[in-house]
Amino acid sequence: MVDQRKRIIDEIHKLNILLLHTKLKATRAQTVSRATTRVRNVEAARRGAPLQQMPKVHDANIHMLDCLDEKELSTLSELLQRIIDNTDTKVLDEEITERRKAIHEFLMLNHTDTEVRE
Repeated sequence: MVDQRKRIIDEIHKLNILLLHTKLKATRAQTVSRATTRVRNVEAARRGAPLQQMPKVHDANIHMLDCLDEKELSTLSELLQRIIDNTDTKVLDEEITERRKAIHEFLMLNHTDTEVRE
């Protein structure tokens, strides 16, 4: 069971890397496209021609999910949301515990008779 969880976490990391690379490629392509459109619009404005519309943003990552049907997409969405919720809860609980510990340590270090404010 633990080995399977580690394998799944590794696969999630690999997917995350793929998503980051795809996002980077899409951002680069968008930047080039916008720059090209701006240059064309400046040239068109000088000639008095109508301006072109800026290219619409499209999500390049969508093709990654083409291998799933609607039911699988719905299931994947639900599973991912459960994982996110579980992780958020644990991270938040750990953060609250750390903050309480830090406040307690601060209060213990304060040996003066003055009132301590958070």
